[in-house]
Amino acid sequence: MKNPPIGTVFRGLLAGLLAAGLAGEVEGADPRVAVRLEALATPMTAAAANACTASREIVVGVNGSFWALVGQVHPDADRAWSVADSEIRCGTSAFAGTEPRPNGFSGVPYVKIEASITPQKSVTPLTRSGTASDLAVLLTVRKLSGFSATGQPVYGEVAQRRRFTIESGEDALVPVLAADPREEGEFRIREVMLRIDARPVSAPATDYGHVSIRSDSAGAEIFLDGGLVGRTSHDKTAFLRNVRVGDHEAQIREASGRVARQMVHVPKDLTVLVAPGASVAPNRLVVVGKNDRGYEEYRRNRDGAVMVKIPEGEFHMGNLDTEGHPQPHTVYVSTFLMDKTPVTWAQYDRFLEANGWPLPPDEPYWGIHDDQPAVFVTWEESRAFCEWVGGRLPNEAEREKAARGTDERKYPWGDEEPNPTLGTFRHNWGYTASDPVGSHPAGASPYGLLDMGGNVWEWVEDWWDADYFRVSPKKDPGGPTTGRAHVVKGGSWDSRPSVLSASSRNFGYIGYREGDYGFRCAADPP
Repeated sequence: MKNPPIGTVFRGLLAGLLAAGLAGEVEGADPRVAVRLEALATPMTAAAANACTASREIVVGVNGSFWALVGQVHPDADRAWSVADSEIRCGTSAFAGTEPRPNGFSGVPYVKIEASITPQKSVTPLTRSGTASDLAVLLTVRKLSGFSATGQPVYGEVAQRRRFTIESGEDALVPVLAADPREEGEFRIREVMLRIDARPVSAPATDYGHVSIRSDSAGAEIFLDGGLVGRTSHDKTAFLRNVRVGDHEAQIREASGRVARQMVHVPKDLTVLVAPGASVAPNRLVVVGKNDRGYEEYRRNRDGAVMVKIPEGEFHMGNLDTEGHPQPHTVYVSTFLMDKTPVTWAQYDRFLEANGWPLPPDEPYWGIHDDQPAVFVTWEESRAFCEWVGGRLPNEAEREKAARGTDERKYPWGDEEPNPTLGTFRHNWGYTASDPVGSHPAGASPYGLLDMGGNVWEWVEDWWDADYFRVSPKKDPGGPTTGRAHVVKGGSWDSRPSVLSASSRNFGYIGYREGDYGFRCAADPP
């Protein structure tokens, strides 16, 4: 699942790029021109011009229509007209004259202007401003001449074709009407003009992500948005690079005839995992029996994790001998279940595939391995996973009790200082960092939980407050009600030995990701 296959998928990769990314880029790459039309009437006085504007983007070689209406009139007794108002109104699309009257219209338009504008593929050399737009314009002007015997408006019509080359920042001015004396007196205008400006629209940059698809069989056909993009390789996966950002339909068609689809949202620069049609086990806990420490274990049906039942009761929380000197106090914790090991990449991948979520943006430099803890996972993502499997993140008190039990030991395994047989810590950057979960059975907690000290820091539910222990309730403390960061516990492969203490506290801010931050889940007992 982690490494892109290069066998049979390679033959479909070019087709995949066309279907998922490059084809979309071609379809969306039609050059466009932003055209703005302004109709304005020059007044007889020093008052501001009466004007309206309409704008739209037009694909080069395609017609775009505008309209403008100047003034409103009513018929009078001798089939002439009288002024209702001198407002100007504009819009886009063709104005056929049969549409409902625009808001505020009680009469009929005195002048109707239609402009059909087609951006041309420019053959004009670069201008001073560097860009220019060539426009072919068909202008039709209809001016009212009177009314028929039945009261219908009668218009005279003039049409003209013009071509303009408009540099960026400039415009073309087209005279439409030179007012006669009556029009000057009635509408109080000298002339009506059209101002047209245009600028090329820069094509938006196309962003890409990737899609990793898993099927139940090798050789299954992979389709993206209806186009065949390849087949799954021998490991039943396919990796599609450079898929255009946005929503896509992923589909698999297996040799058996089974067809399955899944909608997926592809974010920029991230890899989304999908498994169309994959069955998702119901949330159910199956009793396994007692572990070698005598505590009940359950298997979680959805992801296969083992959970250990931690009995209710008091324990000693905090330790002045631990870094930060967390205040010792007695806490009562109700019965709960907790994962025996941190959540692995294999478990986390199932969650991502089922929900169409992307892998974290950062990949561990030592690689992604199914049996190692999932890292670079935020608190929010950790919580979502735990809810998906029917659980929750543990609170800090639960995490500490599960690590140290009731005998006030310093570390999960006892009071012996850390060594490589007990936990994973102080690994050097640049080398393999985390270990497969459960690699240090000698470091088990009193309840048989593994990796409770070292390997990865683990998110808990609580908000971080350095002074919370001073005010926390004695029974089932749930942490502060708000904050800017959440608590992490346990230490990691990158930690000093001292912070593997069961009482050690650290934190991560909202949205924080790190290569030594992972998690495990808790749940209420069945």
